[in-house]
Order: sequence, then structure tokens, then C-alpha cells
Amino acid sequence: MLEVLFSDFGEILTRQDVTVSTRQGMNPEGLRYGSGSQGFGSAKIEIDRKLAIVATRRRRQESIANHLAIETTERQAKEQLVQTRARQEAEQQQMYADAQEAAHEEARLASEAAQLIRDQEDAARRREEEEARLSAERENQRQADFLAAEEARLAEIAAAQQQQVSSTNANSKAIKELQARLEREGAKSSDVQVSLMWNNYNDLDLHIVCPSGERLHGGNKTSACGGILDVDANVRAETRKPVENVFWPEGTAPGGQYHVYVHYYKKHNKRRSKDPTSFQIMVNSGGEMTEYTAELSKGDPIMQVCSFEVSSKSERERVKRELESELEALKNKFTDADADGSAQLSVEELAKATGMSIQDAEVIHKKADKDGDGSVSLDEYLSASDVPSAPDLESLSNDD
Repeated sequence: MLEVLFSDFGEILTRQDVTVSTRQGMNPEGLRYGSGSQGFGSAKIEIDRKLAIVATRRRRQESIANHLAIETTERQAKEQLVQTRARQEAEQQQMYADAQEAAHEEARLASEAAQLIRDQEDAARRREEEEARLSAERENQRQADFLAAEEARLAEIAAAQQQQVSSTNANSKAIKELQARLEREGAKSSDVQVSLMWNNYNDLDLHIVCPSGERLHGGNKTSACGGILDVDANVRAETRKPVENVFWPEGTAPGGQYHVYVHYYKKHNKRRSKDPTSFQIMVNSGGEMTEYTAELSKGDPIMQVCSFEVSSKSERERVKRELESELEALKNKFTDADADGSAQLSVEELAKATGMSIQDAEVIHKKADKDGDGSVSLDEYLSASDVPSAPDLESLSNDD
């Protein structure tokens, strides 16, 4: 008899020891096993029940599997979304960091470029300054060489010209003529002063080289050491009795050596002024007047007329104080010798005041008594200094 059994897992099991009769008309309900088991109908019901259980279990398993798959999918989707968001955030952070780094790099490159430009500009400026310095040094050296050569040439010329210059202590006529011309031009006088006079319409120029080496002339009328050219004559043919004048305000001229030159600048044809043109240089150095005479013609090189030394300011102040003291003492002697209080001294009174002999006093008294009234004042006495004679300006003129 074939026995069909169903396992709990829905599988059909058969038994080979069971014989089933399949004759027609037999009711399956009447099938019985010899061992007293239930019939085929009951077995079918049991099989259907178990199949239903298996199907239910299968559906439950499929539902659970589907649910698990959905949960897994959702979980994977959520994980993927989280990962995507994390990746996007990381990418955004990386992009931000890259952007910051790029900005920093750009700023660094811009700073380096700006620094490079500044360095190049500084280098260019330093090159320009160095080139300017070297150019100035070359120019200074060129000027120094030129000046040295010029000074050597001028020294040779001056040595030759000095033989043509005569020098004397200035006489009273020359001094009066100079004072008249200076007053006419409104020129200034001082303890250090150089004046140039000549007698035609030509244009002579006075040049003074100061102790510093600076040249004072018509193109540089005020020197750094305080010298002033206050009269520049005959730039146009204006006067037949011209004068040029350079002075330092009283007590301000620096100590040192001064060199005096005369330059024949232009020949004016007014009234047929002729050459050579004779001239006089009057130098007042600390109250000591010296006169120099020479002549120049148009086309002659600049002439060095003379040089003179000026004491230091302290030395001049000392000498000034001594002279003022001597003058004050002389005034007192004149006052003491003036018996009648007239401020006019006789020969005897002059001898007493000065300590001269009567014979010497008579010579001085006669020379000083300009008005011939038989007596002399202190001013007349001071103006009667015994000086060598010198040619006067009129005799120097070569005009018609």
C-alpha cells in the first residue's frame, strides 16, 4: 500500500509498503489501512491543511523577506544619502579650502609681484641715483680739471699782466673821485670794499673771487659769503665816468685771500670810445686803501689785477677796538692841548697834542690847514696823512 505523507515543510513523502486499490466505484472514504489509520479523504484534508500552512508560511516568509528587503533598501538608500551628503559636504569643504588656498596663493603671487615691482623700481632708482652720482662726479672732475687748467692758464696770464699793473696807496684825489661816483650811484661803503673806475663808455666788469672760491660778478651779484655787487656800470653806454662796486657789510667779510679781476666785456662805439681803456681798482681792506692802475683792450683775456688778504673777524674787531682807543686818546690829547676850547689847534698846540717837534708839527699843520685860517681841527689833521702821489683819473683817459 502506498502511504503519502506530508512533512511540515510541504514535501510529499511516500511509503512503499502501502498498497492502494484503485478499483472503480470505490469511495476513498472507505479506504483504510490495515493498521487502523484514517482514510484517504482525511489524509487529503490533512494534506490541504498542511499545504495551506506551508503556503501561509511561505507568504509570511516572502512578506518578511520583502519587508526586510524594503528595510534594507531604505537603509541602504539612507546610508547612500548620508554618504552622498557627506561626500557633497566634504567636496564643498574641499572646494572652499581649495578656493581659500587659491585666494591665498593669488594674494601671495600678487604680493610677490608687487614686491618684485617695488624691488625693480628701487633697483632702477638706485641705478639712476648711482648714474646721477657718477655723472655728477665726472662732471665735477671735468669742472675741476677745467678749472685747474683755467687757473693755470690764468696764472700765466696774471703773471704777465701783473707786470702791467702799478700799485700805490690811494691818493686823496682818487679817493674823492671814487666817493663822488659812489655817491652818484648810491653805492655802499664798508671796511672791505673793491671799486673799479674808468673814463669811457665801454663796459668793463669787476670780478672778485672770494676765499671760498665763489666768483662774484655781474652774473652773480650776491655771494654766499655776503659780498654784494651793488653797481654794474655801462651795460648800456650810459656814462663816461662809470664805477662798479663790491662790498661786504661792515665787519662781515670772511677772513682769507681775495682775488680781483677786470674783464673787458663790451666795446660801445658811442662817441668813438678808444682802446686801450685805462682803469683804476681801489681796494679798501680793513681801512687800508690801495690803488691799482692798468689798461685793457677789446679781446684781451680777463686780467687779474691784484690779491689782498682780509684778517679774521676777531682780528678785525681787535684792530678796530685798538684804533678806536687810539682815536679816543688822540681826541683827549687834542682837547687837553686846545687852550682856548675852539677845537682848532695852533702849531704849538699840535706839537703838544701829538708829541712832535715844532718843525714836524709845522709841516703837518701847513698840510692840514686847508682853509688857511692858521689852525687845524682834528678832522683836518686826520685827513692830512702823508701818502705817495698817484695819477688821477683824468690823466688815465684815452678818449678824444
